[in-house]
Amino acid sequence: MIAMRFLLLIPAAALLTACQTAPRTPKWDVPLTLQTAGPAYAEYVIERADGNKDGTVSVVEWVNAGGTKRSFAVVDENKDGTLTRTELVRIGSNARFFDLTRQYADFNKDNKLTPREFRSPGGFQVMRIEF
Repeated sequence: MIAMRFLLLIPAAALLTACQTAPRTPKWDVPLTLQTAGPAYAEYVIERADGNKDGTVSVVEWVNAGGTKRSFAVVDENKDGTLTRTELVRIGSNARFFDLTRQYADFNKDNKLTPREFRSPGGFQVMRIEF
């Protein structure tokens, strides 16, 4: 009986060992560059602020998510009262905005900004940045 249990444990142990791989870095832990920050920022804002899930962010949604009307006006380039993914990508790809975002949202202070840090307590400030 003991030998049978031992034999059952060997395949289970082999299976567990085979399933264990080196920890993978999730996409939200990869440091952003100026080229990748815009899409990551747009994804974050739409995920956080788009309450009615229509793919755009209104002033009310922006303010409810923690932004200010003044920062909304900076991002809303065509002044139509809604933010599209294109506008968010464009502002997130701005070098000055990227540097300011890194100052506010670089939670671990390693001078690298990751999508996870947008979601950190410091990242909450990102929707308030006015430059």
